[in-house]
Amino acid sequence: MDFKMNFSTTYFFIINLLFFSLSFYMNYLLKKKKKIIGDKDSNLNYYEKAYLYKGPNFIYNTIIAMILKVYGDGQVEIEKNIYKTKRGEEKVEFILKNLDDSQLDDGERRLFKTLFSLGNNEISTRQMDKLRRTEADNYNKKFNDFIFYLEDEMIEKKLFTKEKNSLKIFISFVIFSLLFFVGIISVYNEKFFGVVSIVFSLYFYASLISSFSKMTEAGNEKFRELEKKEEYLKSSKVNSEEDFLLAVGFGLKKELISNIYENLDDKKYELFFDPDFYPSFKTALVGDHLLVRN
Repeated sequence: MDFKMNFSTTYFFIINLLFFSLSFYMNYLLKKKKKIIGDKDSNLNYYEKAYLYKGPNFIYNTIIAMILKVYGDGQVEIEKNIYKTKRGEEKVEFILKNLDDSQLDDGERRLFKTLFSLGNNEISTRQMDKLRRTEADNYNKKFNDFIFYLEDEMIEKKLFTKEKNSLKIFISFVIFSLLFFVGIISVYNEKFFGVVSIVFSLYFYASLISSFSKMTEAGNEKFRELEKKEEYLKSSKVNSEEDFLLAVGFGLKKELISNIYENLDDKKYELFFDPDFYPSFKTALVGDHLLVRN
């Protein structure tokens, strides 16, 4: 196909300028939602930080950190139990029981309400795993409701936006593509200012991809702070309870978490280092490809 066109330089320039202006305006509209003013000093607790930094795909680490916190504060009991499968194999389960939610905050209370709704006054990792496999829709809905709660908290703190951008993103993609195409045609016709259109269209494409994030400008700033926090946690120079819970919520390696734990004065999270604890809860929450049905 021959793209040689008998148009004047002025015509090509005006077309490039038109689509560049439209692209610039759409890019402005996409970035506008990022400029929601958030409270830079808004305090996030340990599980909100873990959720903001790691997102819903790693919610199981956030939940395990929350279970540990409530257990460490003596507001729930966790009992390790060894049982036999129908095939006579010995397996391990952990049972949550005797919950006292009087001192829990709203997020912790919601989580444990979700967990205990799966059982009758107590819930084990074995029961959770079975429900996850046999009643997946109902099981996932309960935890999705908890994730939506955390997302609403981020919106309330102006770290996330609930703005829907689907139409805006589609229109932007079309206009950016036209800018790129016009730039290519201009260069093909030896109007080399079209290179500017090509370069800026690629920049606008990158900006378009970044607009998929729910985070506001304040949310991105918090995220960058948490990136630095993760590197600080890896230094093992920390000695606070929140740092230990963040290390669990961030999903850091067990050796690093152990180093942090050694610096704590109060050794109330020893249960975490039981070799069966983390695998049992992770499997119960999200599964394991090596899982064998009983």
